[in-house]
Amino acid sequence: MMLASTDSQQAPGILFHDKTDRTTLFEADSSERRREKIMILELFRTDRLAENQASSPIEFVVLLGAEQTFLRVIAHLKPNVIHGGTPPTFLITAGLGETTAVDEGTDPVDIPGSGGATVATAACRSTAEDIDTYLVTINHNTPSGPWRVQIKNNEPEALQFVGFISHTEEETLQPWAKFSTPQLLGRETETTHEISVHNIGTNSLIIEDLIGSQLGGSTSPCTIKARPNLVAPHDTGLITVKCSSLEGGRREQSKTFVHTFSTNSLTHSQIRFRVVWPTFPTMCLPDEGCFFGCRDFVPRSSPDEFQCETCFHDAGFHGLPSNDNPFPP
Repeated sequence: MMLASTDSQQAPGILFHDKTDRTTLFEADSSERRREKIMILELFRTDRLAENQASSPIEFVVLLGAEQTFLRVIAHLKPNVIHGGTPPTFLITAGLGETTAVDEGTDPVDIPGSGGATVATAACRSTAEDIDTYLVTINHNTPSGPWRVQIKNNEPEALQFVGFISHTEEETLQPWAKFSTPQLLGRETETTHEISVHNIGTNSLIIEDLIGSQLGGSTSPCTIKARPNLVAPHDTGLITVKCSSLEGGRREQSKTFVHTFSTNSLTHSQIRFRVVWPTFPTMCLPDEGCFFGCRDFVPRSSPDEFQCETCFHDAGFHGLPSNDNPFPP
């Protein structure tokens, strides 16, 4: 899948996605004076790794002439928890050279290339803003490649790692929105639901959807009633949604909508959700005023199909959606 974006204040960008949930953003400056400037930002997310387990190799791009590459990686135990455990080990490989272990807090280590000679040095430190986030700095002195990194979990608990790779340190500070996929229950009256969003990135997530705007477009019965302004890394926020009944709800059992949240996250801000009618009992309900006890709703002939043939009550007495038109044609 490839997406292209254009911004009047920025150069064109292209996002590439692959099956391992890895994303690469190439951004080229098209101005005549700065044509040589190219920005690359790569995003990845590992599987949950057990103790001493290493991730699959993650390839990343190093541009010819690049002096530094930065890898900012955050460890996740579970939502809303800052773990603060043993730092992971980063296993870095350049070309056909030997894989080199880079541990947090140690002196820079040499990275050998295909011929065995040193092509770069690398060091890792924990960041001041988050004790579960680590910044690996690679200083290049000779062109080499392809470049790969693996992350080894050194904690007894299983952890997932999310990372951002760029030649610019600041670019590795990025949010990553992970929204829940809700199934909202439609009723005849307005209902309230919550959609969770977990920020698994390395910077605060900003959600800009307006309060009162519709979730899923103009045909959706759902409206955003509350949302967080900021969701810090590790944290989960809740978006409150109110849903009215589906139009034609007596005939539509479910309807699917798509919504793209307005965020500062480069990817993963779109959700697909369904509004569904619940399965109602068909027995006539005495506490709603019916004492016939008919076990099944048998509709009368049109235009009285919302009346029960047995008790002549509206379908609502059977727990079913009733006729919203009190004077049917």
